[in-house]
Amino acid sequence: MVKVSVRSLYFAAQAQAASVEEALEALRRLWKEDGSVRDLMTKAAKEGYVLADAQDMPAPFVAAVKVALARLRERLKEEAPSTLLVRHGKGKAKEERKPMTWESPEGVKYAVEVYDLTPREEKHWGFRDKRVEDAAKWVEKFLSGVEYEEGASPLEEALEHEDNPHFRREDLIPEDLEARLRLLGWDGTLRSFQALVDTLPAREKAFVERVRSISALVDREKGQVVAVKSPIGWEVRQGLSREAMKAVMAVGLLQELVKEPSWKVHEVRRHVEAVAEADAHLKGLLAELEAIATLRQAKHHLDQVGRGRAIAVYRDPATGEPVYRTPVIG
Repeated sequence: MVKVSVRSLYFAAQAQAASVEEALEALRRLWKEDGSVRDLMTKAAKEGYVLADAQDMPAPFVAAVKVALARLRERLKEEAPSTLLVRHGKGKAKEERKPMTWESPEGVKYAVEVYDLTPREEKHWGFRDKRVEDAAKWVEKFLSGVEYEEGASPLEEALEHEDNPHFRREDLIPEDLEARLRLLGWDGTLRSFQALVDTLPAREKAFVERVRSISALVDREKGQVVAVKSPIGWEVRQGLSREAMKAVMAVGLLQELVKEPSWKVHEVRRHVEAVAEADAHLKGLLAELEAIATLRQAKHHLDQVGRGRAIAVYRDPATGEPVYRTPVIG
């Protein structure tokens, strides 16, 4: 793109620019008298241009510059525009070769390359480039010789360098998960991380046993038993508050939920909160549940970073020696 200064042309032409016609006449005289202006405008008409310093210039003169360049572009036929083979319809349909050009709002036409186009439903175009075809064949040949092998997992690599402060990974565990693990006594090392996650089954078992062992709800402030579990169900005191009745119902639902081996933390949490609100002695259940939620997330993350990554290996066809290795993404 050629930068064309409208201000420079205006002062060089010494135009009054009362109208577009007068400005065009002034530009025509300048074209004949000044070879540098002639070269600049010719190059701009051929290669495309950008108008500069046009903000404070008279509008008729700016328009005249655009018109002059557009006319010059039309008159210069030194370079034939590239063409596009267009096929209409299917099978032995009509074919015609159309010029591949684009005209800007200023009236300047530019050559359009094939990669600038997008196929349309009613028109299909084809373009052969030997360099592209050769490159495609080389890529296909390269991919056909690729083998895959399992590499070390991110966790294995991190464990290998954990004792080396220069290569230690600090980003393997998300910050929010790390903060909650430290509340459970984690010391920050990857080796103890695995050991802490291994305590999850025992914690889940202890939580379920404690929930199933609840046989009474006690109002600690009043020192009264508000509900007792019997063989036929829960027996409650008369005149219970809404919160106490809600807790009794929550205990029953909670004990049913934990019978399923695949019980979910988010389903259990609201019932535990209701029970703990009525009986302060059972508030420890909520802390145990939060610990289980943290360790379940940690186990899932551990499974993710503990998976071996696929490695693509390319071998020299002549010697069979590996010459290129790269992790497989996706």
